[in-house]
Amino acid sequence: MNSYKIPFETAGLYGKMFLDYLNGKEALTSLYKYKPTLDSFDQIISDRKHFSTEQRILLVNSLKEQYQNIEGAPMAQIELLQQENTFTIVTGHQLNIFTGPLFFIYKIAAAIHLANKLKEKHPEYNFVPVYWMATEDHDFEEIASFQLGKRKYTWEHPQTGGPVGRLNLDGINDILERIKDMPSLFVDAYRKHETLTEATRYYVNALFGEYGLVCIDADSPALKTPFKEVMKKEIFDQKGVRQVEKANHIIEELGYKTQIHARDINLFYMEDTERLRLESVGDKIQTVGGDYQWTKEEMLSLIENHPEKLSPNVVLRPILQEILLPNLAYLGGPAEVIYWLQLKGVFDMYDVNFPMVLPRGFNLILNQQFAERWKKTGWDLSELLQPVRKIEEKVLEDNTSVVTDIDEQVNEMNKLYEQLMMKAKAISPNLEKHILAEQIRTQKRLEHTHKKLRKEGKRKLRTDIERITCIRECLLPNNAPQERVENLMEYWPKQPDLIPELIKELDPLSFNLNVLVEE
Repeated sequence: MNSYKIPFETAGLYGKMFLDYLNGKEALTSLYKYKPTLDSFDQIISDRKHFSTEQRILLVNSLKEQYQNIEGAPMAQIELLQQENTFTIVTGHQLNIFTGPLFFIYKIAAAIHLANKLKEKHPEYNFVPVYWMATEDHDFEEIASFQLGKRKYTWEHPQTGGPVGRLNLDGINDILERIKDMPSLFVDAYRKHETLTEATRYYVNALFGEYGLVCIDADSPALKTPFKEVMKKEIFDQKGVRQVEKANHIIEELGYKTQIHARDINLFYMEDTERLRLESVGDKIQTVGGDYQWTKEEMLSLIENHPEKLSPNVVLRPILQEILLPNLAYLGGPAEVIYWLQLKGVFDMYDVNFPMVLPRGFNLILNQQFAERWKKTGWDLSELLQPVRKIEEKVLEDNTSVVTDIDEQVNEMNKLYEQLMMKAKAISPNLEKHILAEQIRTQKRLEHTHKKLRKEGKRKLRTDIERITCIRECLLPNNAPQERVENLMEYWPKQPDLIPELIKELDPLSFNLNVLVEE
């Protein structure tokens, strides 16, 4: 496949705050620590050299336990994490079944690309790409469906409500049986494992393990242990919310929209089938609704003896991640980048290093059928991403056989009224208003006629317009980026080199939308 780069600004698919951050807008500098540039990693590496040996040992032992039943586990990469010259590059995502939308794959490919790039610049260090598994999320509906071949497949599970990573795989066999030529890695993932976490770790390792990727599941007593002090402060001091509110004020004053809002307590209480938000009521800590309640002493005991029963929300999850990992950068989508920028004050308050925040990989694939059509149009790929209305206008402007421009006629009309105005003034000044009103009335009629001409012109050129818009539909199905709609199985079985090609092309420091065009 051939690769084409479209700058984010040209693509027209990304929000203003996201672009302003990447372009280094001065007003946003208080919301992050490191500029998103390759040179900034020199400072980040220096700052993260203080990551403790004790924490590295805990991390390595936990990862070994998580991978103990995975054949072909990346044990060499895991062992590297015990060395003080090893750092991580992280991306995170929900446990979407069968990989979910394509951008999940692009996130990981970009993290691997950056780890490789840093190794080239700093051969004296090791860089491990990490997929943070969102095992504690409880929004089952967000992970239970995917689209393949214009058809939606949904996992019907008899028991939902708790952390999705702990779900057993009841009901998912129905999907395996409905899809013809199901890749064996998914069959093995869902039929040979007990939980969604285990199945996801298996297929992610099968896809990316050879490129050095390590998956981490923070839903464990051991990995929650270093988070105890943060949990205590969050529950009893409740200062995090004010830090987020300060950032939100800055963002909103600049005219941007925020992505998240903090609560007084940004933690959940978690059991296998429940994940319930915590709140403070009087002298008690309780779950919303009051089904579970604790005194201060009881809550301190819970944190000390069972930290795995508390789960961070979107505000504190990044804090836990950076406590557990010797991390340099986090890769996320536009909304993720913005909400990370809302959190720097929380990081500072808990004395946790704030990493570089980078955009994930962005990619579209133009299959061979539409690639051939595109090449015949002579259009730039970026022009295909325009709104349909602009495409219609361009087709009309480019077509010389259908002329809808009436500037010449408007100029002639204005000259005619100038002559009439001169005659009217010579006869009586009272006629001036009448002539001017008639001119305005005629201009409005001409504008109406111009619109009718363009409408009929577009109708006459409907075939030419549809020739372009059908290519656009391949890249932006139903006006959504392809990467948010389609699934890996749409392309990967026919393009076995797709993943290494994505790793090669998706540089999170390039700030480009990548388009792969099938030959």
